[in-house]
Amino acid sequence: MASRIRVLAVVGLLLLAGCAGLGGSGDASEAQGGGDGAQMSSGGDGSSQPVKADATANTGESGDIQAGDAAADRAIIRNGRMVVEVKNYSTTADAVAARARTSGGYVSDSNRELHRSDGKAWYTGYIVVRVPSEEYEPTQSMVREQGTVRSEETTTKDVTDQLVDLEARLTNLRERRDRLRTFYEQANSTEELLRIEEELSSVQSDIERLEAKKRSLEQRVAYSTLRVEIHEPAPEPSAQQVPYHERSLVSAFLSSVTDVYVFTRGLLVTAASLAPWLVVLAVPVVGGRRLLRSRSLPLLGRRDESESPTESVGGDDGPQQGPAEELAEESPDDDA
Repeated sequence: MASRIRVLAVVGLLLLAGCAGLGGSGDASEAQGGGDGAQMSSGGDGSSQPVKADATANTGESGDIQAGDAAADRAIIRNGRMVVEVKNYSTTADAVAARARTSGGYVSDSNRELHRSDGKAWYTGYIVVRVPSEEYEPTQSMVREQGTVRSEETTTKDVTDQLVDLEARLTNLRERRDRLRTFYEQANSTEELLRIEEELSSVQSDIERLEAKKRSLEQRVAYSTLRVEIHEPAPEPSAQQVPYHERSLVSAFLSSVTDVYVFTRGLLVTAASLAPWLVVLAVPVVGGRRLLRSRSLPLLGRRDESESPTESVGGDDGPQQGPAEELAEESPDDDA
């Protein structure tokens, strides 16, 4: 009997110990769960704030990554224009062109103009380069280092929707082309063959046109365009000239001497430049005059010969008598 009581007592103690353990673990679980809830929502203790900050930071980072991926997936066309004033036009233009080539781009257009004023010269112009999109900003930075940037602008155009639309239209047209080719192979009459062939040609033309447009857009997206306008500084306007009558005698004399020298030198240069032409023109003129003279000499000789007999007859018989004198001489004989 006593042993049975002891056994029951031991079993009772074990049951009580088990119940107490279950109760403690439940309380601990509730306490731990409450602590976690406080960390996530209220942040009552000191350790809750870092947990919340970390969660916010992770959310922000993931949002930035998603935004970056979305921006990278967009098809953006970028065109830029920069006006820069430099000391030497050629040096800057060559540097920009070299930068474009080394970055995988090329020069699409360029122009240069020479200006003169008060005996001074300076250049202005532009150079248009196309560089890969990832090299656009580094190229801009290089241009800024060449001189003083007077103005700068960049325009962007999102053509993602256009490319998606073109791709969808191309997919539909290609499927239609494949169906037409199948119908063409299964056609039984000449009329049906001609009709399918005409429609197939029209579909193929549309495909080629859309593919060319898509390639053009992709090329403009892959290569950004930058127009760099380069200006050398224009010379300062000269001081107001002194009126002629207020100049000193020495300056007036020296100015006249300079004018005489310039005029004389101009005449000499003009004569030297015209001398070969004078020689070329003198040869036919002299030859023509000699030819005319050689032709006129025989005519003069014939004229002299035709006039010489008359003079010889007149010399032998004396001066010729006119008709009136002959009648006067004959009249006395008639009276006699």
